[in-house]
Amino acid sequence: MKKWFNPVLLVVLILGTAISAVPAFGSGIDNKQSFSAAYAGSLSRNAATDEPDIAAYNPAGMMMLKNGLHFEFNIQPFTFDYEHSYGNETHTASPNLASPTAFAIHKSDNWAFWGAFTVNGGGGEVEYDNGNIITEGIGNMGALGMFTDGFPTSQIPAGAPGLSMPGGTLSNEYAYVESYDYTFTTGVSYKINEMFALAAGVRYVITDKEVDIHGDYTDPVGTMTHVAGKYEQEADGFGGIFGINIHPSDTVNIGIRYETRVNLDWETTVAGESKGTVGESILGVFGRQDGQSYARDLPAVLALGVEWSIMPKLTISPSYTLYFEKDADWGDQNDSVDGNSYDLALSLRYDFSEKWTGTIGYMYTDVDMKPQNFGIIEKMSPPLDCHTLAVGGKYKWNERLAFTLGLAGFFYIDDTAPAVTATPIPGNPTITPEVTYDKVLYQCAVGIRYSFF
Repeated sequence: MKKWFNPVLLVVLILGTAISAVPAFGSGIDNKQSFSAAYAGSLSRNAATDEPDIAAYNPAGMMMLKNGLHFEFNIQPFTFDYEHSYGNETHTASPNLASPTAFAIHKSDNWAFWGAFTVNGGGGEVEYDNGNIITEGIGNMGALGMFTDGFPTSQIPAGAPGLSMPGGTLSNEYAYVESYDYTFTTGVSYKINEMFALAAGVRYVITDKEVDIHGDYTDPVGTMTHVAGKYEQEADGFGGIFGINIHPSDTVNIGIRYETRVNLDWETTVAGESKGTVGESILGVFGRQDGQSYARDLPAVLALGVEWSIMPKLTISPSYTLYFEKDADWGDQNDSVDGNSYDLALSLRYDFSEKWTGTIGYMYTDVDMKPQNFGIIEKMSPPLDCHTLAVGGKYKWNERLAFTLGLAGFFYIDDTAPAVTATPIPGNPTITPEVTYDKVLYQCAVGIRYSFF
């Protein structure tokens, strides 16, 4: 193959484009990109061509695999540590989760057919046993009388139940959310020639979300009301995925991927224990009404990547991933997003031998959504700027069987939302205090690949 292509120029071009975009773009809020152990160990897979997980990262690049049937399964345990700090207290949630993914590719000469199961959105499960800033706000609003029957500033619909009187306190606070976007993708790839390959696929996303926020409100005369705001939401939608792989020389590969927006209309079902109670009334104030739906699309994604073998055993891989939140329909939350999102990653791979490969990676994630604009879901799992470090390795038992291990630490940059005050309450008292959001996430992923040649 011709050596006319200048890989240094290409790396500079893509990284320069990404860096020049930093002031204007933000980072992923709903979209997730961690689908495999190879990603967990490198953070940069947008131009990869070596394992079946490229069905998610570089689907056109699979035309560089050997002919045959390739399967890959990954299990990814996560450990979270979320913190809400306010009022001289820190409220924490520390869930442990495991996310599975699976990929299958059948490649024959110039054609490949593939399928994938991934989790492209949602934040898993988060549980605050002692409440968080959401329950704090509800308690303070109740104390001000904003959920009290007949109170002048109450937003409770006529005839709906409310709290007995203002001036009380909320105790036994609890907050929980579970959210997953299960994604099924299938597609076809075609090799045009030794330099170019194309890919196109269709995906189906089915979502599931459950929220449980409750506590006990005790008014000044000692009357206690259990406040339970529990609801579920479901949505589904279709989208497309398209890819281009460019292989201009033996040492350079370029991957380009575009995922279309998936239109999701979330239908709300208020749980039986909350129906007809003050909890349902409070949910209504926050826009969660039984039988009603609201838009929260999964944003489109543009991914660019390069793999450059700078030495026979050493490969450098920059990646840039952009999330189009500004173009997604998020209903009344569209104005909460100031810009789009991006991840900027760089990884190194060293081939110690034919059997052993090691990787390291770094990724910077930037979020352009201010904490004061967080909704219920963002408050439970706050989107924050992040520095991520990764290390990984792969062992090839033989040409058919390979094992991959990836370890990553996501170190988020804490951010603070100012206190929110009530008007026209006399004295303008605080509804929710100043709160600082912080979190850390650790990931360990294991993948196994088996191929039939």
